[in-house]
Amino acid sequence: MRLFPTIALLGSVIFSTACATTPEPQVEEVAKVPAPEPALYKTLPDTVASFERKGYKHFEDGSGGYSVRYSNDRKRRIADLYIYPVAEENVDLEHNQLVMGSTRATLMAIGEATRQGHYSNFNVINAATRAQGLRTVARVQATYLRENLASYTLVYQTEHKGTLLKIRVTMPDNEFNRKSAEWDGFADKMFKQAIRSLDSPTDKLVDTKSI
Repeated sequence: MRLFPTIALLGSVIFSTACATTPEPQVEEVAKVPAPEPALYKTLPDTVASFERKGYKHFEDGSGGYSVRYSNDRKRRIADLYIYPVAEENVDLEHNQLVMGSTRATLMAIGEATRQGHYSNFNVINAATRAQGLRTVARVQATYLRENLASYTLVYQTEHKGTLLKIRVTMPDNEFNRKSAEWDGFADKMFKQAIRSLDSPTDKLVDTKSI
């Protein structure tokens, strides 16, 4: 699919401070605070290419958002899928504005983590958007150092009917990982599955039947 450069657009999108903190939420361990299983979780595959599903965590902010982790422990690769509602003050924004604003907020959050010393040498390699039918997907590639280990990360973001979806894949920075098409395939499959689940009349962000 055709990619469209979007770095300038990311810098020009005006987005609320409240939403800016949402893409990188603090999460709590399910084992410590029991929480209902997200309805979407049971619809996700156990494995996707070289990744295995490891579990889910709820956001601490009471929004009903959560993340689902996949990983390849042997290759030191981690992929997190984030599902969370659009902030109330942003519900009137158009789809493209939500995607661009959420992506910009993610970059700002990573930049803030860098300033706080969690990362160093953070560098955006490329930021672009692509059209998938009526849907816009933002894709950002970046590198950074953490504990002197060079890492390569990709962030994919989109929005669907008031729900923001983000995938962040992180792995060692090497030529093979940079060139692999697996990460794009993983993101595409996970977004499609998540959107199908969200469109189901019985599915919500959280499965209230288990409360």
